[in-house]
Amino acid sequence: MMARLAIIILLAAVTACASAGESAVQALIDRDAPPPGVVFELVENDHEALQTLLPRILGYIDILREQHPDIGIAVVSHGNEQFALSRRQRNAREQLHDAVEGLVRERDVEVAVCATYASWRDVPPEAFPDYVQVVESGPARINDFRALGYRVIRLRPPGADAGQIIDAW
Repeated sequence: MMARLAIIILLAAVTACASAGESAVQALIDRDAPPPGVVFELVENDHEALQTLLPRILGYIDILREQHPDIGIAVVSHGNEQFALSRRQRNAREQLHDAVEGLVRERDVEVAVCATYASWRDVPPEAFPDYVQVVESGPARINDFRALGYRVIRLRPPGADAGQIIDAW
């Protein structure tokens, strides 16, 4: 009985993570006048988070650009997931790198990682390929986009919040 309850709670959490992003994107699609752009924010302790979230990000970009072709789009990563985009990971994560490079070069999407967080892990800015913008601070870059009127949507991998209590104080 307890295992069954745990599965139900986990499924609800997974659905909530995906549907939060989907409902935010849907709200933008439903607007007659969209904001100037959208920033997808990623900040996880999980090295696989970007790989996990990329199909959702690609889908959201397709949907947004279909409805609002000129909307600006950025992806800002400032957690452990950003290291999947390092040059050292290129061979191990070839599909991820190809997809991200395509977003930048062919679809006019800015993809940025945080130099400050990288420096805390002894990863220099040169460790990232040229199609990844290395910004001094991921949160500051997100605030730059906010100042331009961009809508920020934080994406979480499925189950990321499962079992965590988050105090709102």
